[in-house]
Amino acid sequence: MSEKGPQPEAETAGLVRHLRAFLAASARYASARLRLASLEGKEAAGQAGKFLLLAGATLFVAVFGWLFLCLAAVFLLALALGEHGWIWASLIMAAVHFAGAFILGRSLRSRGGKSFFPLTTAEFQKDREWLEKEQL
Repeated sequence: MSEKGPQPEAETAGLVRHLRAFLAASARYASARLRLASLEGKEAAGQAGKFLLLAGATLFVAVFGWLFLCLAAVFLLALALGEHGWIWASLIMAAVHFAGAFILGRSLRSRGGKSFFPLTTAEFQKDREWLEKEQL
């Protein structure tokens, strides 16, 4: 060995060893993070599944409740209208529901032109105009 310091081969070998150790530690860290993300994803999917199942059951029960409520209203109205009153009661109930559907449909139609993200849409439009101007 000379007094000038370590040989270049020894420095390279030390650097490679440290680089390998760093890469191995990075790989272990990434692997642990991926396993954690996988476990959290499975748990979140399970919770979302339970929520969707509960929401579906709630909707199912609510629809049948509404159906029986409407049937009761038709029968009570039919009793009040007398003979053949069930026909008129059914038509009245249908008309009320169609009127509600029409009102809701008009409300949706009036809101139909609005975008969810107007600022983002405006920025995209500006970008598109700038790109078209640059191409000319």
